[in-house]
Amino acid sequence: MFNKPRIKFYCSLPEIKEKYPIIPAKDFNFNWFRNSALAFKKVSEEIGQKQAVTGAAKCPGIRPIMQNGVILRSWFDLTINTNKDANNFDFFIPSGIGTYLQGRQFNKKLVSWFTPDDPAHITPVHESSLQTLIKITTPWSVAVPKGWKLLFMPIPYPDEPEFTAVHGMLTEGNYYPVNAIINVHRRPGELHIPAGTPLMQMIPVKDETIAVDVLDMDEAVRNLELKNDYNANHTFIVKHKL
Repeated sequence: MFNKPRIKFYCSLPEIKEKYPIIPAKDFNFNWFRNSALAFKKVSEEIGQKQAVTGAAKCPGIRPIMQNGVILRSWFDLTINTNKDANNFDFFIPSGIGTYLQGRQFNKKLVSWFTPDDPAHITPVHESSLQTLIKITTPWSVAVPKGWKLLFMPIPYPDEPEFTAVHGMLTEGNYYPVNAIINVHRRPGELHIPAGTPLMQMIPVKDETIAVDVLDMDEAVRNLELKNDYNANHTFIVKHKL
């Protein structure tokens, strides 16, 4: 029987694998989305038979990307303090975690960074954000099967929009380290990232090239566009499948 290719994640700390495993993105419930769905339901009940009702919870472009791939979460509390200086920050982690890591012989530096003073490692950052990128080390590694790539990307619609992970992509290969490099947008101020917070999303992508055509609009395409427009707008509540 043909076995489907699998992306495999490995964790060197069993407690983290148990408490904060990498999870399917569809299984994580964001607070903002739940609140949006409740608000949509309330508005629909109040005015749904009088005027069109739409909402983020029903948007055909938001839900699919939120449910795609898997989520890497933070595995220890991290607080980052920034000031008016564009490059400098202070960070704090639970002091007791060091004893645990020593017991597990996990000797990697949990938090490191890339500053503008090291142009070989820094990527463009918005001027209002902390100019230093912060690397959060994890106990995870990943093997990407032949014929696939793994896209690293920010959480598309996070509860905490004051930091974002940088983008990246792994090609096929074994035992890549999985770490989150984040850009902090709150400056000055204090950013608290509790253990369990989504840090980034990872989406499998088939390793193939697809042709792209750029065409003029013709009558057949225009008619399809009008048909879709009617289907989306002829009822008071837009019925996109969740």
